[in-house]
Amino acid sequence: MHKPLAVARLAVARLHDNGSIKKHSYLVPHGNAVNARSNIAACRRDQTFHIWCNKKRFCTLFCKLTNKVSINMNPFLYRLLLPRRYKRYLSLAEGDKDKCHETLRYGTYYEEYDRFDFAHKSREERDEYVTDAYRNKLCRRINDAAQQAIVMDKYRTADLFRDSYRREFILCSSLTDEETFVGMGLKFGTLVAKPVDACGGRGIRILKESDQQGWCARFAELMADSHRYIVEELIVQDPFMARWNPSSVNTVRLNTINSKGRIAFLSANMRCGSQGAFVDNCVQGGYCANIDPATGLIITTASGNEIGRHYSVHPDSGIPFQGEQIPRWEELLDAAAQMARRLDKTAYVSWDFALAAQGWTLVEANKGELIADQVNLGHGLRKELLCLSNEL
Repeated sequence: MHKPLAVARLAVARLHDNGSIKKHSYLVPHGNAVNARSNIAACRRDQTFHIWCNKKRFCTLFCKLTNKVSINMNPFLYRLLLPRRYKRYLSLAEGDKDKCHETLRYGTYYEEYDRFDFAHKSREERDEYVTDAYRNKLCRRINDAAQQAIVMDKYRTADLFRDSYRREFILCSSLTDEETFVGMGLKFGTLVAKPVDACGGRGIRILKESDQQGWCARFAELMADSHRYIVEELIVQDPFMARWNPSSVNTVRLNTINSKGRIAFLSANMRCGSQGAFVDNCVQGGYCANIDPATGLIITTASGNEIGRHYSVHPDSGIPFQGEQIPRWEELLDAAAQMARRLDKTAYVSWDFALAAQGWTLVEANKGELIADQVNLGHGLRKELLCLSNEL
């Protein structure tokens, strides 16, 4: 005789097309949907969410079943029970069903599934990849929350590493900052404004004015936004780094692991923008190629925002990627190691640097990110990450 399946009655939310949310009560396997109640508010912010649905085994399946899935969404937070959607799941092609299972079981977003080419990889090969969901889970375990909050705030990072920032900057968060902002604008003529909590190059503004009235108008534009901004002097990059694309500040990203005071470099990459762009992020149309952390030599072709395509030379300038040597490499490694040691309770950080006339200058720090590195290499870096962080 089979043991009865333990179930619990759970009130969950269903998001309707008109934006309203209604609560429903369902019987679900005990302990399998503990996060549902706390995420009713999250459903309001995102039109895509996930479900529990399988009439026999209550398998985790994907609900929205469209290509409009937000890659910023954590799939494990949206396990809602809507059994009527199960028939829609059964009508999917096998490839889309595989995406659904991968998303719910391993936290792989649809875009990651395509960029990592999971359709042509075995289960063992897929398990080697560091997805965003896995990265976030690992960082919560090995990084101190207070120090990671500093890393995720551009102004607090600049303030902590002021000696490595090598340019003037201010925080614009209230009307009382107008005088300082206008004075800085009149001094430099061109400023860069970045939301302190944004990522992927989003929200960055280039500000150019010649008189006080113009700078006052620019300040009013910033204050009309809901973001706090770090406003800084424009970086004038070294001619070598500008070769790939002169309009963007081309940077080097170093992923450091601080294991009990020993600093190791998990990976590195060079990033450059497309013609006319100021930012170098792939999501904004830029390109990224991997660097050998030991030597500073670019060892792969570059990938961009177009899935499945790789570039041996920059599409606009024609400058090759693979085989180029990044200058002053040992100086860069020393600078990154010193900063990583100052965050003594944070194991995993990504550092972005630009090469200026006075040497390597810190652009910003981030919670470690490995998507582009793994796309370029064609294999995952999970084992290397866990070994270096002593979590294996």
